[in-house]
Amino acid sequence: MPITASSPRLAYTLIGPVKAPVVVFVNGIGGAQAAFALQVKHFAQARRVLTFDHRGLGDSEIVDRPAHMADYSADLVRILDELDIEQADFVGLSFGGRVLQQLAAGWPDRVRRMVLSSTSGGGELCEPGSGDTRGILGQMTEGSEEVWSQRIAPLLFGPRYVAAYPERIEALARWRARYPQSPVGIARQWEAWKSFDLGDQLQQVDCPVLVLHGSDDALSPVSNGEALANHLPNASFQLMEGIGHSPNVEDPRGFNQAIEYFFDQG
Repeated sequence: MPITASSPRLAYTLIGPVKAPVVVFVNGIGGAQAAFALQVKHFAQARRVLTFDHRGLGDSEIVDRPAHMADYSADLVRILDELDIEQADFVGLSFGGRVLQQLAAGWPDRVRRMVLSSTSGGGELCEPGSGDTRGILGQMTEGSEEVWSQRIAPLLFGPRYVAAYPERIEALARWRARYPQSPVGIARQWEAWKSFDLGDQLQQVDCPVLVLHGSDDALSPVSNGEALANHLPNASFQLMEGIGHSPNVEDPRGFNQAIEYFFDQG
């Protein structure tokens, strides 16, 4: 897997027709590039598709120092610079959606269009999920197979998906328990998440934005997506019925179609 020359060194994957338009998929907290496998397979037929591991995760370098959302956005800009990608379309899931908000605010010329899924703005625009959702997710790096299948997975996926595909949930739980992410990497992501608040800068993000949100998202209530869309000057909101926090996995066809239609409008 390629690694950036600049530090912190980040692992990435770039596939698809060389001269095609570029689309970048940005993961959530603890996310792996494999989470977008069904998107890569679909979009790489006609587009250049970039995925990567955030600092401290996957095959990327671990950085144990205070981190802000701008650091993660700057990491993405470094990858784009090294690959000579001047502008791209972007899809951000959860934490990745906040990375893209920061990217569009700080580097607006790099963003053509972006999709923000299962995410929220910072500060007053973010309503926490019900119960101790963040406390449960804090067990990501030390969770056993049982914890993953019974406590963490039901937060990452909607109840309909969990009930329909128990074998997939168990397979994910086994894999996650066997290959845990770095506690340092996860902790720094949470640090950046908690401090994120663009404030009035959010209203200056004028690129076209599609906000996608699942109706059954246990981690980020639908109101978060609605508030985000209302505060972005050029945004539309689309609800995915019966879907939880991971529409890329729960309904890849619907997710891909919504993204493709939105990108093709430009």
